[in-house]
Amino acid sequence: MTMNSELSAAAATELHNRVARQVVAQIINETRAAGGAYSDLLVICESVLVGVVIECFRLGHDSKVIDLVFTAAKDRLARVRLEDLDAKGTS
Repeated sequence: MTMNSELSAAAATELHNRVARQVVAQIINETRAAGGAYSDLLVICESVLVGVVIECFRLGHDSKVIDLVFTAAKDRLARVRLEDLDAKGTS
């Protein structure tokens, strides 16, 4: 698959958020309906990640991409955790 990014930043953000919400909802809803556990959700996420990486990158370049994806994911999760913190100090 060859994709040229002609989306504006705002359009890309809207697309990413919309598609991610749809994919996450489908994964969670179908796993719950089948009686799956959290471990099943993690295996499905792994399968989706592998499928996307195989579709987009030549094998051999995948480890750099996976490192970038997980670094970005860790950063986003850290920001989400920080948003949920209540400031207790006065400084």
